[in-house]
This record gives sequence, C-alpha cells and structure tokens, in this order.
Amino acid sequence: MDIALCLLAPAPLTADQYCQVQRAAAAAGQSVEEFARDAIVDAATDPLLAALEQAVETVTARAQADRVQHDYATD
Repeated sequence: MDIALCLLAPAPLTADQYCQVQRAAAAAGQSVEEFARDAIVDAATDPLLAALEQAVETVTARAQADRVQHDYATD
C-alpha cells in the first residue's frame, strides 16, 4: 500500500476503492501518494470547513453579547 494511503488506515479502502484512487491519480497525472496527499491537504484546508468554524465562533460571541442579564435584588 502506498505511504499516503496509510494515513487512511483507520478507514481502510476496499479493493474497488483503491482502484478508484489509482484511476483518479492517473487521470490527474499524479502518483497515488501525491494524489492522496493533495486530497488530504485540500480536505483539511476546505474553505467551507473554515467558514463553519468561524460561524460557530460568531454565533457563540453573539449569544454572549445578546444575553439578557437581570440584576434583581436577592436580599
């Protein structure tokens, strides 16, 4: 198995999936290792993922800012 695909060991590929990766790599003009590395890096730097993370931070910050606080006397 190619080194880059070893990163996928927790989710091993079936023989058919491995053949798909080999065909896709060949179509892209890359080795399987280069193709898998690029796919992994692209997934990790996905702009949608970054936007979702930013949205969570924004919603959390706004929820804190919009929280209504009551200063009722407790004595």
